[in-house]
Amino acid sequence: MNIEFTGILLRAANNNRTVAVEATTLADALGELTTKFPAMDRVLLDNTGNLRKAHRVFLNGELIPHPNHAMPLGDDDRIEFFTAVAGG
Repeated sequence: MNIEFTGILLRAANNNRTVAVEATTLADALGELTTKFPAMDRVLLDNTGNLRKAHRVFLNGELIPHPNHAMPLGDDDRIEFFTAVAGG
């Protein structure tokens, strides 16, 4: 499966816009990402290991409003992470 990044997450992924991982759940994918890119851990996850609320998860182009770690994933799936931008 492929995971796509933008913004601060793109920098945490060493500027790799797309990263291929082998995962059957969202938890597996997050684990592989944080192993490949240690900086991703503090940017993507909070101190309890859950996704930070600033990130939106899209699975195959569809917003997943409440992603959970047990969410099943297949080889042909595509996850996109978008980070909310704040400022004034």
